[in-house]
Amino acid sequence: MVIQMQVLSVQSIETTPSLLLSTETCRLLFNVGDGTQRLCMEHHVRLAKLEQVFLTELRSHTVGGLPGMVLTVSDAGKLGLYVHGPPGTKKYLKATRHFLYRPKFKLEASEVLPSDLKDKKKESCYEDDEVVVHAMAIARPRAGAKRKLNESPSIDETDDHVSVSYMVETRTQRGKFLVNQAVALGVPKGKLFGQLHQGKDVTLPDGRVVKSCDCVLPSVPGAACVIVSCPTTAHVEALVGSNGFDRYREREGKSAQVVVEVVFHLGGGEVLRYPKYAEWARGFGNQARHVLLGHDACAQKTVYRASAMLQAQMHTVFPSAFPSNEKYELKDAAVPFSRAVPDAASLQFTAVSSEEEEGSKPATSKLVLGEGMLKFVLAPQARRGFDASSCWPRLDFDLIRDSVASSTEIVTKAFTNSEANDDLIDGRITFLGTGCAIPSKYRNVTGMYLELPNKKKRDTDSAWAGLMLDCGEGSLGQMYRYAGGDNKRLHELVDRLKCVWISHNHADHHLGLLRLFSYRTDCANTEPLLVIGPTALRFWLNEYATLDPAVRGKFSFVENYRFDENDSRFTEVETHAEAARVRAWLRETLCISQLECVPVKHALESYAAVVTFVDGAKLAFSGDCRPSDELAEKAMNAFLMVHEATFENDLSKEAKDKAHCTIAEAIRVGRQAKVRHLLLTHFSQRYPKMAVLSTSRDESDVDQTPMEVLTAIDMLSLRFRELRQPHLMEVCTQLMTLDDEEEGSTDAVASLKAQQERETKKKQKIVERGQQL
Repeated sequence: MVIQMQVLSVQSIETTPSLLLSTETCRLLFNVGDGTQRLCMEHHVRLAKLEQVFLTELRSHTVGGLPGMVLTVSDAGKLGLYVHGPPGTKKYLKATRHFLYRPKFKLEASEVLPSDLKDKKKESCYEDDEVVVHAMAIARPRAGAKRKLNESPSIDETDDHVSVSYMVETRTQRGKFLVNQAVALGVPKGKLFGQLHQGKDVTLPDGRVVKSCDCVLPSVPGAACVIVSCPTTAHVEALVGSNGFDRYREREGKSAQVVVEVVFHLGGGEVLRYPKYAEWARGFGNQARHVLLGHDACAQKTVYRASAMLQAQMHTVFPSAFPSNEKYELKDAAVPFSRAVPDAASLQFTAVSSEEEEGSKPATSKLVLGEGMLKFVLAPQARRGFDASSCWPRLDFDLIRDSVASSTEIVTKAFTNSEANDDLIDGRITFLGTGCAIPSKYRNVTGMYLELPNKKKRDTDSAWAGLMLDCGEGSLGQMYRYAGGDNKRLHELVDRLKCVWISHNHADHHLGLLRLFSYRTDCANTEPLLVIGPTALRFWLNEYATLDPAVRGKFSFVENYRFDENDSRFTEVETHAEAARVRAWLRETLCISQLECVPVKHALESYAAVVTFVDGAKLAFSGDCRPSDELAEKAMNAFLMVHEATFENDLSKEAKDKAHCTIAEAIRVGRQAKVRHLLLTHFSQRYPKMAVLSTSRDESDVDQTPMEVLTAIDMLSLRFRELRQPHLMEVCTQLMTLDDEEEGSTDAVASLKAQQERETKKKQKIVERGQQL
């Protein structure tokens, strides 16, 4: 029996701290930030046994990936999830009803309150035959409470900002049963063996009594690990003053009731450097190891390895079309101990890493910087300690560049790469995600970032304003990769973002908004971000904002229907006035003279967008849809159309049933609209690399107008004047074939279903054995 706690991710722009407890029978997930399911899929982290989720806070960095995770495990056949969290967890889950509809999936929740410490009936929040989980909640003092002079007020002093810490204890393990000893004492094989192992003395047929202790080794005490959530220094007083950790800490010369083997700290550097917090942490005893997950010194290794490698390869060949990502992993994993937790010199400091020399023993470390895939084995006792074997090494970008440069064919084609279209307006389009429904190894879910010239500084791209078309989960992390891992550049991109347009209310098109709002708050950007989207999205955002002050008041919202002249509500005075106000703002801010939202056949309130710039140039985006004659008409003569192409041509029936398009149908719409450039996106994740593109024309084609067709991939970033990339798709396909890794797990739903089937068969065998006995 192996019980281990695994670090899935640490604090970075790409990810937030998340942990997974694995036992023989279950998986317990602690926090589900943006991109968690993509991380688990790429690194083969099995979630088939996932039934319990534990949240430390109700913030975008802890719940951003939960709705997507729910959709994935539901589609894989799981019957439900139980979510533990702070006050508001039930309200949060209820708010997801606006886009998360799985009536047969049982989603339940329990809330941990600070007052629970006084309720002796609440011994634990979860337990099974292998582990027990206790929870302890603390709240930041309300406004008016005394605060030390060196503490700064937080975002919203009226918010209690409850955080929950969790204590995980393994069960005491029965000592090993000594079969030979029992036989020597004359105990016949059979049920008496079991009774002895259970600690019961037995009487033999001849009247002799055999004691359990005579043939069973002493029991092995369980181990404990603690996950400490202390978001701000304002929480430290409540944490230190709480009695929820008393049984785990040494106090006033008294030993702890339960020995803690490892403590995972989620707090950032400001909290960890707080003297009172450091002093409190030492109370767990000299044997406890401390793992920092929120410290800014944690190794910034990208968790999406395959995508990062492809980006580096493509940048080598197409430097103007794919951004560099060489700054991803420049940060050193180890820092001077005094920078991590001062006044704790008695503890040894080191970094546990896959790059440790062979034979090293990281388990002797008392304080380590966490990194993705780092494990701590709690049981069995013989294996207790750190296991860094699954941690990934740093990417060697020099080696990646050399591997591409060695291919003469690829490099030769790169020299005949782009062909300029000087007559087009300036601007840039960057694909943050090109996948459908769920993220995969190479493709994140849908999102695009448009950089548009400022009318006063049209030739200075550093002054351009930003417009996003859809914002799937993980979009902020994708922007970070587009920025090349440069925090200053990311800050500029987010600061210049003026508007986000959402095509429809499916989760894969808008779940990235929450983290984007929170990051703007962290950057002290007080300007509300304009969101144009379906009505149900407004309801979701408004309800969530009541729970998270980092989102509250950070956006303004306008419905899509206000820009559909055929909508019955369009002529209403209020609707017309609102549309006119926003159009005037778009002209002034983004040089957009006209925004038209075209209703398309997909989900309720699904729209395509047609954007006309002040100089008459036109750009269209289909969103998710079936082929639309109205879209083709509205987008007529557009210089660029981005159209979904979810399925290959041999799946036309499935495309029709699911209200999507095949590649051929998307191309037909582009030709019907006589667009100059057609970029295809939103590919089914059954095509983890490149879908087969056929640009052949048939008799049903409306027009034979020349049209450049390109298949988009993540991180493709093109200036409007450089949309012609005749060899890009061919070279990209060649580069992807260099990756010989097994692709069988790229479909998250299929992978989970396979895992579910294996677990069901195992349980069935256990039941059958029981019936035979």
